[in-house]
Amino acid sequence: MGSASRAVSCLCCPCKCLACGLFSCLCSILISLLVTVGVLALIFYLIFRPHMIAATVDSASLAQFSLAPNSALAYNLTVAMTVRNPNKRVGLYYDSVESLALFEDQRFGYTQLDSFYQSTEASTKLTPEFHGQQPLQGDVTAANFRKEQSDGKFNVDVNLNAKLRVKVWAFKVRGPKAKITCPLSIPAPGSNTGATFQPTDCKVWF
Repeated sequence: MGSASRAVSCLCCPCKCLACGLFSCLCSILISLLVTVGVLALIFYLIFRPHMIAATVDSASLAQFSLAPNSALAYNLTVAMTVRNPNKRVGLYYDSVESLALFEDQRFGYTQLDSFYQSTEASTKLTPEFHGQQPLQGDVTAANFRKEQSDGKFNVDVNLNAKLRVKVWAFKVRGPKAKITCPLSIPAPGSNTGATFQPTDCKVWF
């Protein structure tokens, strides 16, 4: 009875049966494509095993870091850092590389760095420098500055942002935007506390 009804329905409206067949075919193709993409992604991961970028600040020094009565910060900061690509089969291009320096979450320094390429398991030395003047906002920020100055060390954040491209064999594809954050404790200029800078590992975000 059911088969007869479907046959009658198709005879009455052949377009409806054609549409149902096309929809079923498209669904099958879509499911097959999704399964194929999933399998390829799993194979790609198992072969290349992508690892997170590693970054370390090796040294940092403040030749000048003083706050004027009008809250203008005069600064001269030099940083040496190492960025490492731990992947064995994936090369990385770093584009639009920028470095920022912050005190109490307020940006006071900015510098643009050259783009660069890292081959597999390679390390790159970067030396961003910041110097100039920048006003800081807020009485709390000024009070924290004076406290850290008396302690003989300043807590400064140095961040690195870059757009990544991934190279696998001869293929290059657009990757995520990487953000490297480095919370540093840097001896104050002219400090007599005997404090020295300790190499600091950074955090990497995508």
